[in-house]
Amino acid sequence: MVLKKILGSVINIYYITLFIIFILVPKNQKKYIFLIILIFYFFSTDIGSNSAIAFIEKDYLHLYFLYYSTINNPENVIDLYKNANKIIVLGGGIKNNRELSGESLARTLTAIIIHTNLRKYYNITPEIIILGGNLYNNNPSSKYMKMLIENIEPAKIIAETNSLDTHQNVKNLKKLLTPSDKIIVITSAFHMKRTKISFYNNFPKEFIENNITFIPCNFRYKFYEKMNLYTFLPNLENLETTNIALNETIGILYYNLYYKITGK
Repeated sequence: MVLKKILGSVINIYYITLFIIFILVPKNQKKYIFLIILIFYFFSTDIGSNSAIAFIEKDYLHLYFLYYSTINNPENVIDLYKNANKIIVLGGGIKNNRELSGESLARTLTAIIIHTNLRKYYNITPEIIILGGNLYNNNPSSKYMKMLIENIEPAKIIAETNSLDTHQNVKNLKKLLTPSDKIIVITSAFHMKRTKISFYNNFPKEFIENNITFIPCNFRYKFYEKMNLYTFLPNLENLETTNIALNETIGILYYNLYYKITGK
């Protein structure tokens, strides 16, 4: 079984392609392909992907266990959210034009759990606002997230379908809030840094610090007590995490530059 795990981790389209290139390139260029293979290997292991995503999620890792307590033992922490009258969920996209992505699903389920337990323990039913259109087609993630919630939890839900990125999410949200609202903002941990940049450039600092509770969910960073064989085995999930870290880093740099230039 261990051998099967090892073989399964290295036999994939990426490593096969790199191996073929390594065989075909001239001998004096093989060292460059070998270096690329080593980089791919490192960032497809737990250690490599953790080093990449830690930069993005490090400010929220102290909330890691609070988040999983919210998911697994909500009765122990739900009082932290009892002042909220609105739950804001940022869309995370859809797959194949009809299926919620893992990020959208995780954010939606977090909202459902919080809403369900606020209703159960405090008889509070915050309004749920889901933000997110779709850049590539007419099927916004917010529509499918709304449908999922409606099938599980009775709630008043608004699906905002016009925003195409995080900046537009937050900008359009301003039209749906009042100065007295107390809100919970739910998004993936890796997306939280860019989300907060957008909030701080669209809302007064006082409102953010007094009226908003940010809840990062679906952490990509992996905690483990000790290293073992599987810590060093490559897998595509870790490579995906590394790619997310790269994309978010570019997004953070772009947003910082955008807000600095435009002042908006």
